[in-house]
Amino acid sequence: MKILGVTGSMGMGKSTVCELFHRYGFPVFDADQVVHQLQGPNGKGLKLIEKTFPGSVKNNALDRNYLRRIIVEDRSNLKKIEQIILPLVAQERDRFIRHAQARGLSWCVLDVPLLFEKKINLLCTKTLVVTAPVDVQKNRILKRNTITWEQARAFIDSQMPNRIKCKMADILVKTGLSKAHTFFQVKKIIRLMQMDQL
Repeated sequence: MKILGVTGSMGMGKSTVCELFHRYGFPVFDADQVVHQLQGPNGKGLKLIEKTFPGSVKNNALDRNYLRRIIVEDRSNLKKIEQIILPLVAQERDRFIRHAQARGLSWCVLDVPLLFEKKINLLCTKTLVVTAPVDVQKNRILKRNTITWEQARAFIDSQMPNRIKCKMADILVKTGLSKAHTFFQVKKIIRLMQMDQL
């Protein structure tokens, strides 16, 4: 089985691209969604986060604003959270890959923000980076109304710069224009995957 690793910074359109792969029948491992489950009510990571950051869990729910604040105040806190969560995400990812292999699938997709940073690209047959101009990225993030640009920058700056990810990728999908343009690029990739020519 072949593995397509998909990554891209916040606000680049990675979720839109991965939704297309899913729609065309490719199983997609969504690392962000797994993190939310691990940090959700009764999630495996919740007690560990509370132990490291007392006061970060209230009524069996993670106080995300509190976490964002302490990350902006001290970037090393992000590393501490990653040390708790990433090994748990890796377990779920390995289970997903084994399940896809057992089903005899030709391809599966890993949607992973830290694909290159954590060397998960080494598991992949091909890597794809979703990219857009910074002004487009900023507008998308601010439209969500869940995070400030300052908070977003703290996460973005902790990751590999976009230009380096783009250089490392086998494939680029540029989402700075229209959704139709994005879909055209992705459908081209899907056709190659279906024909086993990627």
